[in-house]
Amino acid sequence: MTFDELSESVYEDLNGHILTVTSDGETYCVIFECDDWRDNDRRRRFELVFEDVPEATATPSACGCFHIADEHPLLWRHNDESVSMFFSSASSEPFALLGRLHEAHTALFGGWRELSDYWQAGSELLRAGYGRLADGPRRAIEEYARVVGDTLRHSIVHGHTPRGGYRVVLFDECYVVCRGVSVIEHELAA
Repeated sequence: MTFDELSESVYEDLNGHILTVTSDGETYCVIFECDDWRDNDRRRRFELVFEDVPEATATPSACGCFHIADEHPLLWRHNDESVSMFFSSASSEPFALLGRLHEAHTALFGGWRELSDYWQAGSELLRAGYGRLADGPRRAIEEYARVVGDTLRHSIVHGHTPRGGYRVVLFDECYVVCRGVSVIEHELAA
């Protein structure tokens, strides 16, 4: 069974659970168990084996469904060009600017990343008038630049472009960023 076949078969009412999560440095494995979608009196257990995992939050928990995505804000850090944003003028209203940035960041990332993951400048630095504002994926930094607008003189400097090719498996409350995932079904004793 492929991962796509499994994710299409699993749905909320199957009493799914992530039982264990293990990593030995080379492989990252999640054991998932749920009711059989054809026979509710039977349970099925699957080992999800992930390749090249730079980031994961999977933990044992209830899990109604999961899917894989090639495009998601969690992937920008791993697949998109990284840039830095600098400034050279003081902000007259640093708290208002930080509030607008927080709102824009939340809308952009939908709660998947904290503003502090990329934004470096607090109110004191904004009042000081120069320094590094942010480092991160171009999409995020360009949104920050849009919010900053003319309130600060700023510039964006190219950093690096990662190798990319990552995907993300999204469970109900957690995720695994990886290059690939395979499925091994384990028979359960009757």
